[in-house]
Amino acid sequence: MCSFLAANQLITNLAFVNFFLQPRGPDVTTHVRLHGFDFVHNLLHMTGERRPQPFVSSDGRIVALFNGEIYNWRRLSEEAQSRGLPAFQSDGEAILPTYAMAGESFPLALHGEFAIAIFDFESRKAVFAMDAFGTKPLWYALSGGKLAVASYKSGLLRLGFLSKDIHMVGPNRVLTISLETFSIVKQTAVFEFDLRQFKTSTEDFIHAFNEAVQLRTQDLEQTGRPLFIGLSSGFDSGAIHASLHQNSVRHHAFALLAEEMPQMLHDRAMFAKSTSEVSVVLMNDWDFEQEREWLSERAEPFNYLGRNLTGQINVLDDYAAIGLSYIVRLSRDRGALCYLSGTGADEILSDYGFEGEKWCPQSSFGGLFPENLSTIFPWGEFFLSTQRDYLHKEEHVAGAHGVEGRYPFLDTRVVQEYLWLAPEVKNREYKSPLHDAFVGWGYPFERRKKTGFAARANLVSDDYSILWRYNTHPPVPCGPHVAPNTISLCTDMGQGLACEVKCSDDQPPSTDTLRCGHRGLWVGHIECGGNSSATLWPKNGPAPPPGGGTGLGR
Repeated sequence: MCSFLAANQLITNLAFVNFFLQPRGPDVTTHVRLHGFDFVHNLLHMTGERRPQPFVSSDGRIVALFNGEIYNWRRLSEEAQSRGLPAFQSDGEAILPTYAMAGESFPLALHGEFAIAIFDFESRKAVFAMDAFGTKPLWYALSGGKLAVASYKSGLLRLGFLSKDIHMVGPNRVLTISLETFSIVKQTAVFEFDLRQFKTSTEDFIHAFNEAVQLRTQDLEQTGRPLFIGLSSGFDSGAIHASLHQNSVRHHAFALLAEEMPQMLHDRAMFAKSTSEVSVVLMNDWDFEQEREWLSERAEPFNYLGRNLTGQINVLDDYAAIGLSYIVRLSRDRGALCYLSGTGADEILSDYGFEGEKWCPQSSFGGLFPENLSTIFPWGEFFLSTQRDYLHKEEHVAGAHGVEGRYPFLDTRVVQEYLWLAPEVKNREYKSPLHDAFVGWGYPFERRKKTGFAARANLVSDDYSILWRYNTHPPVPCGPHVAPNTISLCTDMGQGLACEVKCSDDQPPSTDTLRCGHRGLWVGHIECGGNSSATLWPKNGPAPPPGGGTGLGR
């Protein structure tokens, strides 16, 4: 979870322009001026070496900014090494070499969740690319010879662009803009799905889903960074919870006890007791209102496009967003920086219905898949509608806390495996492949039951919210970390050691995102002394990082 902004104008009021963008990347902000453009990047360091963006080619003629994750970067690194290039140290370093090889079709080689902006000053064009479902937000503005691109619309509004000149880069799109005429010259799709329906077993889907979950956790496992999920008694979060357990991935799970079935949550906690710490929360009115107020001040505003069951029209009006924000806050306190979300499953696996019955207003065909898939594809919420809306809800809420969202149900291989299922297999059960996985794994679930996230239901009027923990992860000793001018403290709180790190001169840190994760490793970043705010690199000052592989992964 990072954010970026680029514009062919001097950004002198960075703190104002960067207000909503900066929390997505709380570790460090970089501000660079190259070829008449200002490039701003806010970093949340998750994988690979910690290096600043933008990425700059060896000749300085191509510049790239990146937000997201590229999961096949190690394979791409091996291919680059076979061509005599140096090994990549992080996933983002795959972007410029892949662009050099494939041009504007480079996203086809990237397996991941990403929003990428490339400025090719040699060819005088800008290329903005999204993954198949637009999991990471990306906006651009064109007006009177001015061009800008940003992770959030607010950054462009605060640069002075009018709302009518600001547009979203849509899902599954590569957009090419001329740097001579400042006009759009081409739009192409990133990924084409095969609409044949021929598979009669859900085994390949289950395998692909397990692999998608594993891909989204492997870097975190190697670095010891914890992750979390929001757990309910429904299908989608349950599938991720069960898959993490199948993959033996230790994680945190948080459940708001709203319309959830307590017994189901208990049974699921017991099922995964060796891998999952489950926190069940009964939220009080005061905490809910405090979270609503905090979110209204810190989260990027976003109006919904699609109709939904609640009738709520924007992120800040959505009670589920407030509940999610509270869960993310709790997870941050446990050291977790990554969130595995079930977003996308309702839109693709069920169309918010079953056997032709539409359970929600946004349903297109009641979940009854036809013999000829091309007659309905792509249905309204496959790419847009609530698919777009709820992705932005997750991104804007998690981003306000500096936490990264990842989406295994929107892995293109998972989606393709589902589309390949024969209609009689899709229609046999509600979310048929998840039903089969639960039966095979012995995972607790309620057949043909959709459970929504009603965050405001069952709020209590007590003075405090109540939290129960199942399978509490054992306390861990303070692990090694590299943080100059700091001291680490381990305090025996009676229930094990508690980790703390602070500046050695007892002054408040200029940057502090450091937490102790459940493996005893330090997660995040802390800077003591000096000023960590962004600086503009002038011509006669420090140069941007040299080399085509420079940069950080988000």
